[in-house]
Amino acid sequence: MKKILITGGFGKIGKHFIQNYNHKYEITVADISTNNKTFTSNVQIQQVNLLDFKVCQKLCEGIDTVIHLAGMVDPISESNEILETNIKITQNIFKAAVNSKCKRLIFSSSAQTIESYPTDIQVTKNMVVKPKNIYGVSKCFGEALAAYHAFNSEISAICLRIGAYEFPKDFTEMNARDLSAFLHPNDFNQLLIGCIETENIQYEVLNAISNNRYKRLDISESIQKVGYQPKADAFKLFKLIEE
Repeated sequence: MKKILITGGFGKIGKHFIQNYNHKYEITVADISTNNKTFTSNVQIQQVNLLDFKVCQKLCEGIDTVIHLAGMVDPISESNEILETNIKITQNIFKAAVNSKCKRLIFSSSAQTIESYPTDIQVTKNMVVKPKNIYGVSKCFGEALAAYHAFNSEISAICLRIGAYEFPKDFTEMNARDLSAFLHPNDFNQLLIGCIETENIQYEVLNAISNNRYKRLDISESIQKVGYQPKADAFKLFKLIEE
């Protein structure tokens, strides 16, 4: 089985993936806060601080694929801590992955990298980044750093611009933008599998939303490059259009 390291694995994205695919991969979960009862016994859990590079180096040893989900998620605050923390831990884990000769790096970027575009424009991956907040800026840095390593070392890198990741049971109210960027957790799991398993990729930025009737982000390259097959449509799922 492939050995997968998932940073920030105790967040909702990481937990949903691990609970469904811990039988398929040998998974190590690294997070600053952990709960040992969350996963089955075959998942290795490491409570760590990724601001320490030596910790990151040890985590990456013997790993095939790193899924970097860890970081501060806050599209509202303009705190310097968001930028400093996200840049530092991303720099640490990417460098450690390269040093350890990991084969692939999967980076959880965000739709916040392009959120300054008008909401009536569908954004493709080839359009210039336009972040609307410091959190989005930190994700732009991660995409650039992933490209640097992918084109200057042996590692392959995929950056996923994640939309409005939401479990349907937790739905309360979404505006039109959130619905157009909705990402069903099961769709994202399938996208992650494609990113882990697809060979012959050097560097890609792929959009990660579901098959919504109206799409904030163009997912055609996600479909083409890694076989993404999203099923959910937010506008049907939340009964905002007729069947």
